Amino acid sequence: MDGTRPRTGGLAGQIDQLRRTLGEGTVASAQWERTSTILERFGRFAADGCGLFDLAEVSSGVARAFVTASTGTGQAPSISTMHWRRTALRLLFRAARRHGLVDGDPTLDLDLPPRSSLGTRPLTDDEVALCRSVAQWSLAGSRRAAAWALGEATCRSSELPRVTGDDVDLDSGRVWIGGGKATVPRQGRLSDWGLVQVRARIEELEAPSLPLVYSGRSPAGAGQVSGASALVDVLTRAGLHHEPDVRPGSVAAWAGRRVLDETGRIDCAARALGVRSLDRAAVIIGWDWQADAGPDCS
Repeated sequence: MDGTRPRTGGLAGQIDQLRRTLGEGTVASAQWERTSTILERFGRFAADGCGLFDLAEVSSGVARAFVTASTGTGQAPSISTMHWRRTALRLLFRAARRHGLVDGDPTLDLDLPPRSSLGTRPLTDDEVALCRSVAQWSLAGSRRAAAWALGEATCRSSELPRVTGDDVDLDSGRVWIGGGKATVPRQGRLSDWGLVQVRARIEELEAPSLPLVYSGRSPAGAGQVSGASALVDVLTRAGLHHEPDVRPGSVAAWAGRRVLDETGRIDCAARALGVRSLDRAAVIIGWDWQADAGPDCS
């Protein structure tokens, strides 16, 4: 926290200055463009529509009104659009809190309908960006950020306790994941952001043979709880814990979905997730292959 309160240009000026610090290393360029546009619109909505002059004046009612506001065509916003708006505001107010501009987040109690009917759905890119921000700026130091980075590499809560510094190849950005009851051993791919966090965590370890996340003596049972709690804590601090379809496994599901989007192959997604069944992989990432199969194959 730098103790300064940027007020140039009123509320819109505050948002503009905060936008420069948002998304650095956490938000992909395509997602950041949309998030930035949402924040611009929020600035106009709050200043011109609600007569506010400072981010500290934004109430939960103003936040809800913006998130649920009609689109430019006068239509009710889709569930996806409302989630995008809420996540953008959460990124904004998290940055504002770090800079001492506000004390709280008016979106924390803003519940929305679930994005899907899945028991556990993949996170979206904007939600991952929010969680990275939460994990990286945590008082718990590098441990929580490393746990999240491993989750992005498809590590499940049961696998997290056994990952050590020796399992990470910093040159290739790969991490060896030992597998579990429902997964097989595999090489996980760290994101660019995740590689930075894991590198920082390894530098803090007394020896590279030590676990990156779990520090207890008996990883078998307590370790899984510790791994899950690290991911749950990030999701909670990001305000996603109320989402009925968001669980610790949503992080790995996001990574698996990205593999499918990049390759177009469900077998590649299954291999990355460490599951042998293609149907199981499709369920994890929320992919309906029948609906997405395209033209008639007959």
